Amino acid sequence: MITKTKRQMVSRAVKIPRKVHFWGVSPTPGKHNAADSLPMLTALRDYLKLGDKEREITRILNNKLVKVDGNTVKERRYPIGFMDVVSVEGHEHDYRVLYDSKGRLTLTQDMKGNSGTKLAKVEDKKTTKGGKIQLVLHDGQNIITEDKSIKSGDVLVLKLPGKEILQILKFQAGNKAFLTGGSHVGKVATVKKIEIKESSHANMIHFEEGFSTVTDYVFIIGTPKFTFEFNEVAL
Repeated sequence: MITKTKRQMVSRAVKIPRKVHFWGVSPTPGKHNAADSLPMLTALRDYLKLGDKEREITRILNNKLVKVDGNTVKERRYPIGFMDVVSVEGHEHDYRVLYDSKGRLTLTQDMKGNSGTKLAKVEDKKTTKGGKIQLVLHDGQNIITEDKSIKSGDVLVLKLPGKEILQILKFQAGNKAFLTGGSHVGKVATVKKIEIKESSHANMIHFEEGFSTVTDYVFIIGTPKFTFEFNEVAL
């Protein structure tokens, strides 16, 4: 099993110096793919500066002081990704994983009003044998629901640490979105029009701010009446 990789080969989404150390950390296979995930060791040591050595971070994890989405994590290579919520015992604030304007993953101090909640994008939906709907979320989670109105591209406001759906943010014109890729990554914009492509090309989303991007990069975060607010991402 590969537990480390050359620093130069670490994902570009990980915001760490590329020429300081020879070795970097490889995340374990998990809910986020390797290119879009941040190993817990890197998050606690290099981002939050909770220790200088790997053994110091390992001690913190073994003492069950760290939670992701409300669940205790002890694995130092555990992968965290976009919209995951990291809590460290003794810290007043939680930290939410977001993208900055260069497409790098950041740990941003979360607003207190967001406490106990997480946003999750519906990537796919399936009908189970019992007639219920199975939702496949962007972070690898699966949720069973009877609400047939939920569609791919919608974003769920979930209560942590469980998976109770508090609100559904529809993928539609007029709603606000956080961009997770492309030349406008890290920006918040308002959906103006959804252009459906009949070919194999991805659907295009046009924004009131005057630019467009593909569906995969659009993550709905609010409606005209409600918007999930974030602290400004540090660059």
